[in-house]
Amino acid sequence: MYPYLLPEIFGKAIPMYGVMTALGYLAAIFYCLQYRERLGLNKDKLLDIIFYLILGALIGGKLFFILFNYDAFSASTLIEKLRYGFVFFGGLIGAGAAGLWAVRKNKIPFFKAADFFAPAVALGHAIGRVGCFLAGCCYGKEAPQYLGVRFTSPDSLVPDHLHGHALYPVQIIEAGLVFILFLTLNKMAKKPQKEGNVTAAYVLGYSLIRFFTEFMRADDRGGFFLGLSPSQIIALILAAATAVFLAKRNYAKKANDNI
Repeated sequence: MYPYLLPEIFGKAIPMYGVMTALGYLAAIFYCLQYRERLGLNKDKLLDIIFYLILGALIGGKLFFILFNYDAFSASTLIEKLRYGFVFFGGLIGAGAAGLWAVRKNKIPFFKAADFFAPAVALGHAIGRVGCFLAGCCYGKEAPQYLGVRFTSPDSLVPDHLHGHALYPVQIIEAGLVFILFLTLNKMAKKPQKEGNVTAAYVLGYSLIRFFTEFMRADDRGGFFLGLSPSQIIALILAAATAVFLAKRNYAKKANDNI
């Protein structure tokens, strides 16, 4: 599509992937600041937590990419190593680990904080996925003519042999589904909820989205197990863990009601 921002700024080509990723982070931060009273933090403390979340996401996303795509990582240039190659699930796990430390430091219950940040993560992710579409990364498999999009820019990350071919617009499909997930989570967050409900809805919802959209992807998915990509395996594990969490809590509620 359009890998670089036009016109150039100060003679420099600005990657649209970076532009959309930055816009995604900014939208997520703005959302958090807009509703910070839900978490009971002032602006400075909230921004401090957000800093660690972003740092954890970047480190986790890059480490997962290296783990599952080491050959592609090692063959890329230094600029490509820094600019591209992030795994969302790695970023989510990295942000979760960093967030756990940050919210404990501020003495905030984990699920209260996770419920607060979940809609913002979905919003930022939906916007960032558009950057993948513009850059041509995370591209889809060949599709019927009426369903596909064609990448023709020589700077696109779609392989040369697929330039001009109709490919599933999997990046846009995922962006749209994740945006719908954001709207759902935002609606939930505006109503009284038991702590953990919004987080569970996010994890379960995105795991299902990612599991099914992976079938349309044609880029290198890393190692496979039983015909599934690493992201699909992680999605199944997270979905199962969320189902167990909800079942246990529901069982505990019924047990308490019967006392």
